[in-house]
Amino acid sequence: MSNRNWRGQAFTSLCSLVSFILLALTGIILYIEPHGRVAYWTKWNFLGLEKDQWGNIHLFAGLLFLVAGGFHLYYNWKPLLRYLSAKIETGLRYKREMTISGLIFLWIIASGIWSLPPLVYMADLSEAIKGAWVTSAELEPPFGHAERVSLKTFCKKQGIPLDQAMAVLREAGFKVNNPDTTLGDIADSKGTSGMGVYAVIQKLEKKPKTMKLGSVWTPGMVEEMFAGTGVGRKSIAQIIKGHGLDPKTVYHRLKEGGIGAKDDDKIKTLADKHDSNPIKILTIMLVDKI
Repeated sequence: MSNRNWRGQAFTSLCSLVSFILLALTGIILYIEPHGRVAYWTKWNFLGLEKDQWGNIHLFAGLLFLVAGGFHLYYNWKPLLRYLSAKIETGLRYKREMTISGLIFLWIIASGIWSLPPLVYMADLSEAIKGAWVTSAELEPPFGHAERVSLKTFCKKQGIPLDQAMAVLREAGFKVNNPDTTLGDIADSKGTSGMGVYAVIQKLEKKPKTMKLGSVWTPGMVEEMFAGTGVGRKSIAQIIKGHGLDPKTVYHRLKEGGIGAKDDDKIKTLADKHDSNPIKILTIMLVDKI
């Protein structure tokens, strides 16, 4: 005869194990996945699941782990109290071990707050892996979360004639009934991504302005043009090469602004180092006598 009694302790232990495995798996995937702006723009997926889906699994696994842990304490409260009472005296004998473990605990918290080495190198490695997904310029959206704005807004920002864009998209097989439809929804109508929609209408785009050194640039113009474009992830060399800037002038301006920089320095890294932001660093590079 089978035993039909409910085993609450066994159930919570199994839930803890399952949630731990899910947390470990999804944690690794979230560590290496591309940045959100790239993932959403390209509709990145791994094993058939997109970024938000992996994030949801990670969140729900964490909640399961907390609930299972709470029930584990409930089922084992009395044995745990007896165990702790018996071990208090023994634990006091390990003052050195307790001190070191406490210092490690504080070190991890401090490293997360102030980006202290060597643990910060783990975060840097994650950034490098995430950035490595971008192997070509079209994988970067023209501005952050471009797939969430309406076609009308997107065309206005990119200098694309709206009527022509709608006609070209319909001809390409996309469902575009309303200019207020988001790029993401338009992309879903054909099973593609925001990047796929942009690829169809990009030929209608007016030639973008290029970075030119000189007083023609103002801080307001720089912010309007580059805010939300992910420029912070680019290096000084990429900015100079991509827009035909004069390296000597750029580095002179940075030096005058109290910023020492090398070709491979990322704009965001420089901004963090000097308690600034990427747009301000870019403004120093572009605008004469800020």
